[in-house]
Amino acid sequence: MNTTNSRTHFGFIGFGLIGGSIAKGLRAAFPDGELTAYNYYETKPHPKLEQAKRDGVLSKVTVSLEDFSNCDVLFLCAPVLTNVAYLKKLLPVLPGHCIITDVGSVKENIHQEIKKLGLEKQFVGGHPMAGSEKTGYENADVSILNGAYYLLTPTASTLPEYTEWMLCFVRSLGCLTLVLDAKTHDRITAGISHAPHVISAALVGTVAELDTDGSYKKLAAGGFRDITRISSSSPEMWQNICLTNPDSIVEFLDRFGEKLSQAKEAVAAGDADALTRFFAQAKDYRDHLS
Repeated sequence: MNTTNSRTHFGFIGFGLIGGSIAKGLRAAFPDGELTAYNYYETKPHPKLEQAKRDGVLSKVTVSLEDFSNCDVLFLCAPVLTNVAYLKKLLPVLPGHCIITDVGSVKENIHQEIKKLGLEKQFVGGHPMAGSEKTGYENADVSILNGAYYLLTPTASTLPEYTEWMLCFVRSLGCLTLVLDAKTHDRITAGISHAPHVISAALVGTVAELDTDGSYKKLAAGGFRDITRISSSSPEMWQNICLTNPDSIVEFLDRFGEKLSQAKEAVAAGDADALTRFFAQAKDYRDHLS
């Protein structure tokens, strides 16, 4: 990894598919590093964290946030609302040199909390645009990050060397990088990630309501399965995302609704030309996606 090795203590709040994959990448880049994850169960062992420790990915599992007092980089990998909630708890604990980053799919809400708590110099928001419908540490693999975009959203006051450290690290994982402001990030991800999950869930829900005898499920094949695969993702995660990026999601869904209405009118009217344009325009844009 082409960056300084002076940062050797890494902390994790949340440790699922993405957190576990990042941790595996850290362990490869920093074989002697100290990786600590927080067990939010507190009164009982966390099986997945204990497994990560047995795997040699984690060095320590803790029930005390005080154990992050020597942390060099803290990764917030819980659902977006949980990440925000932990910032206030961590405020008295984290040292001033610690880079604070997250992996949330929404950025404006955590930026607002970072500003409120006076942590702007330390924060480099992060969003690895990777993963699958599978969840949990048991499915974590650093390879899912390879070739994926890892978006960074530093604040206007983030120390440049903190952003540079994050850029070097995520590039070492094989990620493509792009630095955006939080508002632009949330507007784009509403269109290419958040709203599609809402649309997919609505499609599945509609079919489920019609499937009174199981025939829809029995016959559901390639097209339906491809377009609805993402509906197998974590409901809690997508609830959090919708609650924290409502304006951008609603704005996109309004535009989508207009487009859907146009298609409905063309179908109802038997307008062959309009239908050809509708499908041809979609095909042209889709065929040019990288």
